[in-house]
Amino acid sequence: MTTNINKKRLVIRLALVALLVLLCFVLYYIGKEHEVLLDNKTVTVEGREYQEIPYMNVVVDGDEDKALEFYAGDRDVVKLKGPSHTLKISVINEDTEEVTKTVEYKLSLGSISSMMYSLPAIVESAPNAELPLPNANAVEESSGGDAQQETIPSTEAPVLSD
Repeated sequence: MTTNINKKRLVIRLALVALLVLLCFVLYYIGKEHEVLLDNKTVTVEGREYQEIPYMNVVVDGDEDKALEFYAGDRDVVKLKGPSHTLKISVINEDTEEVTKTVEYKLSLGSISSMMYSLPAIVESAPNAELPLPNANAVEESSGGDAQQETIPSTEAPVLSD
C-alpha cells in the first residue's frame, strides 16, 4: 500500500516539474526582447528595387507617443518584447505635412533576437521585407580606424610571487 502512494507522489511531482519547465519556456517566449532594425534606404529585394522614402512616421504597437520619424537613408533600432507586433507606417509629404499613404504591417518575431526590415518594401507591399543584418566586420572596416592591434611579444619572463 505504501509503494502505491509513493508511485502516485512520484507521478504528481514529475507532472509538476514538467508543467514548471513548460511555464518557463512560455514565459521566455512571451518576454523575450528583440532588436528590430528599421531601414529606409534604397534596396533590392527579390529582383525588385524599392526607393527610399523622403519622410515618414512609424508607430509601433499603436503607441503614438513614441512615434519614430524617418528621412531618406535613415536606419533605427527598436527594442520590442514579445513574439508579435504591429507597425503603422505613414508616408508624409514634407512640404504640406499631409499623410499620403498609411500601411499596417504585422511582425512575427518568434524566438529570433535580431531582425532588419525595409520600410520602403513594406510600404510597397513586397512579399518579403526582411533584410540581412549588417555585418559587424563591415562596420569596423568603414570606421576608418585601424581595427588590428599589433602585439609585441615580451622577452621578459613572468614574475611569480608567493
